[in-house]
Amino acid sequence: MISIQNLGTSLRVAGPDGWTEEFAASPANQSSRYQAATTHDAVVIDGREALLMKKGSTPLTCRR
Repeated sequence: MISIQNLGTSLRVAGPDGWTEEFAASPANQSSRYQAATTHDAVVIDGREALLMKKGSTPLTCRR
């Protein structure tokens, strides 16, 4: 299970094995695409789904 917390202009994502990562809106003026500055991992929000893309891993689709 993955937890995504909306912080307004950013997201905090927590994974099942204890990792957490902050994602800033990318570009800054929108609310559906987010990217982590250090890893370049990304999250795309589309309605009730989120696509999590981490380098070296298969993209994960998450649903509410």
